[in-house]
Amino acid sequence: FDYRQPRNPLPVSMPSLNVQGDVPAYEIYDFPGHYSHGMPADGEALVRHRLEALEAQGKTFEGASNCRAMLPGYTFELTQHFDHDADPVDDRQFLLLKVEHQGRNNYLTDQPASYDNSFVCIRHKIAFRPPIITPRPTISGPLTAIVVGPEGEEVFTDELARVQVRFHWQRAQDPAQGTTWLRVAMPSGGAGFGHQFLPRIGQEVLVTFLGGDIDRPLVTSVLYNADHFPPHFSNATGLPGNRTLSGIQTREHQGKGFNELLFDDTPGAVRARLGTTHQATALNLGKLVTPRTDGQAQARGQGAELRSDAAIALRAAQGLLLTTYARHDAQGSQLDREELLKLLAECGELFQALGQTAAARGSPKIDTQGIEALRQSLSQWPAPESNSPGDPVVAIAAAAGIASATPRSQVHYAGENHDTTAQDHLQLSSGAAMRLHAGKGISAFAQDEGISAIANRGKVLVQAQDDDMVLNAQKNLHLSAAEGEVLITAPTIRLVADDGSYIRIGGGVEIGTQGKAVVHAGEHDWVGPKTDSASVPTFGRDSAAQCLAFHYPGHDDGSARLAVEHAYQIKLEDGSTVQGLTDSSGLTERVEREQMHQAQTAAMRDKGPNGGRQ
Repeated sequence: FDYRQPRNPLPVSMPSLNVQGDVPAYEIYDFPGHYSHGMPADGEALVRHRLEALEAQGKTFEGASNCRAMLPGYTFELTQHFDHDADPVDDRQFLLLKVEHQGRNNYLTDQPASYDNSFVCIRHKIAFRPPIITPRPTISGPLTAIVVGPEGEEVFTDELARVQVRFHWQRAQDPAQGTTWLRVAMPSGGAGFGHQFLPRIGQEVLVTFLGGDIDRPLVTSVLYNADHFPPHFSNATGLPGNRTLSGIQTREHQGKGFNELLFDDTPGAVRARLGTTHQATALNLGKLVTPRTDGQAQARGQGAELRSDAAIALRAAQGLLLTTYARHDAQGSQLDREELLKLLAECGELFQALGQTAAARGSPKIDTQGIEALRQSLSQWPAPESNSPGDPVVAIAAAAGIASATPRSQVHYAGENHDTTAQDHLQLSSGAAMRLHAGKGISAFAQDEGISAIANRGKVLVQAQDDDMVLNAQKNLHLSAAEGEVLITAPTIRLVADDGSYIRIGGGVEIGTQGKAVVHAGEHDWVGPKTDSASVPTFGRDSAAQCLAFHYPGHDDGSARLAVEHAYQIKLEDGSTVQGLTDSSGLTERVEREQMHQAQTAAMRDKGPNGGRQ
């Protein structure tokens, strides 16, 4: 197995070519270790050499002679042999593999001096492969080393997350000179996923050797020492005071910032923290405390805290629920909203009941489609086991109230209805002016206790600029002025009583009655003609016509990239449709109606006066 090419088919097999007769066949299996060969062709050559070494053991000969010139590695030719003298020359040429010499002198005995030898040989034409009898060198245990790399680098690695190390016993002059690339053991690793914690230059690591093979080193862990202390979580103190803390802290590359995942197992104050020094951004869970110093910390609260000195965004494509209704010990489903649905049902009932009562008394009919559609969307949010998407609704429910405040402006906008309902009082206050504008009428209805409109200072101005003004009362109608006068002016003024008696002013004064007319006065002066005058307001007729401007997304009105000569379509409330091409300023044609209309606009993909696809 070669980790650099794990899919390469490295196992190789080869049958023996040595015919030994009718004997049982057997298999020799050998695992030569990692990195023995890189390609199948290299493996075949290695297997061939091993096979030839085994076969050579069955093709050796033993002999004896008195030839003093015999030495291992030399060849000789066998002649005058009773059995092989007729063999071909290449079958009678042998390579000496082993020679044992035996000699005796005659200094201490009466026997004559003698010499002979015994030898082992193989035919010269047979490939000689020495057998493997020397074991590979091994190492009995792991070693520690220092991670090295080029000057100026902090992390030095390759595409396989390998590092280079320098053992303490190495005598290299260059401190950056180390071993070849060593793999680093990680808690998990897969095809493009897993852990990645690379030892940095200068860190002490533990190197083990697979199978004790000195050619197969592996970095298995990182060690702390006097130059590299354990982390000081949250930039506070370290061990032994903070021995209840566990976690991971990384270090900014060539910097002082860090990221950390912290677990605090202090009795009665367990917490977890995921944070970074960049903009002091952190998620704190559990018992919220200040960073521990020698095991001590000040309480800040409990629960959860997401904080940052920069921006924070919450995005939920299938709905977002914010609620203070408790689900103790994580009971209930993720979107459990029973209390919210109950409150919305109460809201809808009150909203509809008052609206129906007002409509029965002559007030315009209320529109309940918006509140009902929203309540329906919330009730159909997916169940815990469902994979169906929910409507992207933001739902907020608070058991003890909601407070929203800002020292600056606050804006609320609804593309459709904005329904506000209060079970008790709905109270609006403004330190300056309060302005209410409506495109299609304003209606106010009070079931009980009347309607009061008071201007402590300044005028009260009520106008009907295009139609009648009607003031009706079941009982009395009072007009009074504490100072000044009550001025009523019109082309014609009529005062009519229930019995038909009347006074008509305009084009003269006409008084009529079928009963008695009584005039009480201290004096009666009948003089000549005289008139008076009063100013009458004039009302303009503003048109509801508009030209709409189209620009491309990502541009505001101040830096708009105008959609010039682009096809558009405008749908109005009355069902009519306007379509065409924008002009050189990105404007549509003038859309004019007698009343204000809501318009739905769409930019079409295909140009042309008849529009196209949206």
